Amino acid sequence: MVQADQAADQYRIASFHYARGDWQQAIDAFDQFLAQQPDHAQVGVIHFYRGESLVQLSRSEEALRAYTLFVSKLPEHSFVEHAEFRVAECYFLSGQNDAAKNAFQIFQSKYKNSKLISHAYPYLAEIASKDKRWNDAILMYGKSVKEATSASMTVESRLGLARCFGQTGDWKEAGLAYEQLLIDLKDHPGKYAAGSIALEAGIAEFKAGNYRRAVDRFELAAKDQPEIADQTSFWIAKTYYQVRDWPNAVDRLEQLKTNKSLPQFQDEIHYLLAKISLAQGNTSEAVALLTQQIEAWPDSSWTDEALYQLIRIHLEGQDLAAAQVAWQQLSKRSSPNSLTILAQMNLATQLQASDAHAKAIEVLQLEFPQVEAKAAQADRRNYLLAVSLFALSRKEEAKQLLESTESIQAGPYRGMSLMLLGLIHSQNEEWNNTVDVLDRSLKDLTATEHRNLVQLRRTTALLHCDKVEDAREAWSQVDRRQIATVTYLSEVTQIAGAAFRSGEIAWAKTLYQELAANENSETFVEQGLAGLAWCQLATSDATAATKTLDQLLEKNPNSALAVGAMYQQAQQMEEIDVELAIGRYQQLAKHHPQDPLAAHAKLRCASLFDQLQRDSEAEAILMELTESQPDVLPAEDLWYRLAWVRMDQKKQDQALEAFDQIHQRFQDSDLWEDSTYRIAEAALGAGDIEKARLYLQKLLDKKGESKVAMFGSYMLGQVEVQAGNWQAAIPHMDAVSEHVADEPLHSMAMFWGGEARFRSEKFEEAKTQFEQMLTDNMGRDLESLPIAEMRLAQILAHQNDWEAAYQKALKIEKDYPDFAQTHELDYLMGRCLARQGEFQQARAAYAKVVQSPTARQSETAAMAQWMIGETFFHQKNYDAAVRAYAQVATNYEAFPKWKAAALLQIGKCHEIQENWEKATQYYTEVRTEFEDSPFAPEAETRLSVVRQRTQQAQRDGMRTK
Repeated sequence: MVQADQAADQYRIASFHYARGDWQQAIDAFDQFLAQQPDHAQVGVIHFYRGESLVQLSRSEEALRAYTLFVSKLPEHSFVEHAEFRVAECYFLSGQNDAAKNAFQIFQSKYKNSKLISHAYPYLAEIASKDKRWNDAILMYGKSVKEATSASMTVESRLGLARCFGQTGDWKEAGLAYEQLLIDLKDHPGKYAAGSIALEAGIAEFKAGNYRRAVDRFELAAKDQPEIADQTSFWIAKTYYQVRDWPNAVDRLEQLKTNKSLPQFQDEIHYLLAKISLAQGNTSEAVALLTQQIEAWPDSSWTDEALYQLIRIHLEGQDLAAAQVAWQQLSKRSSPNSLTILAQMNLATQLQASDAHAKAIEVLQLEFPQVEAKAAQADRRNYLLAVSLFALSRKEEAKQLLESTESIQAGPYRGMSLMLLGLIHSQNEEWNNTVDVLDRSLKDLTATEHRNLVQLRRTTALLHCDKVEDAREAWSQVDRRQIATVTYLSEVTQIAGAAFRSGEIAWAKTLYQELAANENSETFVEQGLAGLAWCQLATSDATAATKTLDQLLEKNPNSALAVGAMYQQAQQMEEIDVELAIGRYQQLAKHHPQDPLAAHAKLRCASLFDQLQRDSEAEAILMELTESQPDVLPAEDLWYRLAWVRMDQKKQDQALEAFDQIHQRFQDSDLWEDSTYRIAEAALGAGDIEKARLYLQKLLDKKGESKVAMFGSYMLGQVEVQAGNWQAAIPHMDAVSEHVADEPLHSMAMFWGGEARFRSEKFEEAKTQFEQMLTDNMGRDLESLPIAEMRLAQILAHQNDWEAAYQKALKIEKDYPDFAQTHELDYLMGRCLARQGEFQQARAAYAKVVQSPTARQSETAAMAQWMIGETFFHQKNYDAAVRAYAQVATNYEAFPKWKAAALLQIGKCHEIQENWEKATQYYTEVRTEFEDSPFAPEAETRLSVVRQRTQQAQRDGMRTK
């Protein structure tokens, strides 16, 4: 009972303070009750009242916990609806907007008929406003106005509604809301001063363009609330500014400027005065005011406006330097905006108009990512940047920029961007891409001039794509009256050229005639006459072409355009009258010496002189060209032609000097191989084997298995053949036969590969080589075939198969009756017969060799004569043998080897006949006169024997005596 009485007393004390609004005392009493009576039945309700007290003290988070405890302890209590509303309200008051929004929405769905729902609308509206969800806020404020339970709630909600309309830019609705709000304030004045609300209403009407109503609202604001008179005067001045009532605007602005009563608006006041001066034509005064403003308020947002206006003024006055200075300031501002972008575009455009494209690029390369995408005008920026890049011949950069997403997205500059991209493709001669891009541009371009330009360029591109009918259709869409004359004629020049290249000569001729019209500028007339001459040349109308060219040269004797047509005309003349062609070439070279075609004309003259066998004249021109070294002609080609012209004149040494120029200076040229080969060939012909070998080895080292290198390899093999280096010749001939299938080089290499092996006594390898060659060339008529056959017979002889060798020789004699080396065959048959003991027949065969006109005085003849002596020697007919050997010693002085062999054999004959004195004589001669021959050692040996026998004979004679 004591405890119950104590609890009751505490509760009454708390209720006493709560009922009188003593919120802190009530909270203290409630807290004491909860601490001393934690299990009392009234604990739950006390949490509710405690929450209400905390709300009154704006202790929202503590109140939130109190209401939450109350709902958890007494979920069925009648105060729960009120407590749950308070929970949402406390969330809002403690800044937990998302939780508040969620709690209010749950409350609305749970208590659909609650009278507290109308009180949730202002909270939900304010939450939406804080999140800048203006449409949601407008909806909630609208509901709050309709279901307001008090005049103050109506005023609060309508004010929020008006301000939210202003945030969405719906100034008309904002004005209507403010108008009703002003009516509400008349009937229910409260915490909001009517003057301040009238000022807001005036601003809304100002922004809605309702200037007369705006002035009314501003005047009402000044009347109801005099302390804001300066503000209203400022807005009235801005209203006069909008309606171009410059005197009234200036009066108010000057007064505000002088009074400085609105320091926060002084920068704008200054700016407006500058704008009015500018509007009244006082540009100098405007510039001074804008400059003062920039200096006085460097951090003001109106400084951006001032800098923009300065840039615009300087651009209109063509003062690009001053405009760029102002731009440097504007571009470095901390908060770039749409005016920054607009100034950037305008300045770049003006710089481009003045051909200051590098400066334009500097301006355009600055990017401002902080600016909203639409205001940033990326498509326009990319287009302008591409224009300047293109103008500076940086086509690839311009192309990449124009192909970016920003440039070709839907927008006002897509058509222009595609048109410029098409121009780049056309300059790159990417004609299919040109047609595709220009077709797309026509979908966006609206300006007649631009569409005409596109059709002109499409015509050119379509002609290059061989779409003649489409090109004619595009041409039919062109209205030259809508295009500047110079632009039109420039494009016609391109179309005429494309038509000419496409074989549309008649169309091209018409276009060139249009260009050649007298009323056109000299440049286009020249282009027209030159093109017309080309068309006439294309139709073989030489007379008309000559007349047109003469007309062109009469207008401008130094016209570079005439050069090409003159050159073409001379080329045509080559087939009709060579002398006239030479004259035209010479005329071109004389009157246009600096033109690249002048060098070509001289070269053509040299070629024609060469054809006419006027080699000295050709040589003179070629020498001049090699000395002047024109860039348009390959120097190595000039030296090569000069070499052959000299060859034709039998000036071999000078020709070789020209070939050597190529060899030394143009090692990467296609002509280097042949030049090197010719030098080696000449060296070999002159017997300079070492030089030939040196140059041919260079050729092989550099060019490997090229065609000329294979000829070089063959020649190098021949060098070794001439030098008697048969073993060294083998790999060169094998390389040719393995890598060259063309005849007759393949067969020649095969033959010499076999011959080198034969001479190196590699008889089996030689046999294989010769047999393969004969098989490959069966049925053909080659000089080397009977020789190959003979070598096979000789190989049989070397293998001691004398009968087979003889039979093969007989067959060769039969198969090749005109064989140039029959004497070699006769010699072989003689050896075969001799080896078989048929000495008489052998001598007859040898005699044929000796008597052969081809073999006379040859080594083979010397050998044959020596072999005749051998047949007699084997038959022991020493006198006949001596006579035969003597024929060798006396008739074949050019072959000391065989003379030494013959003398040795004569000595042997005398030795056998014991004619020691004669034997000694002949052996001594061999030993002393032919000491380097292979027979000298044997002569020395035989001489020793003869001396012994002579001494023996002398001793025997003495005994006899």
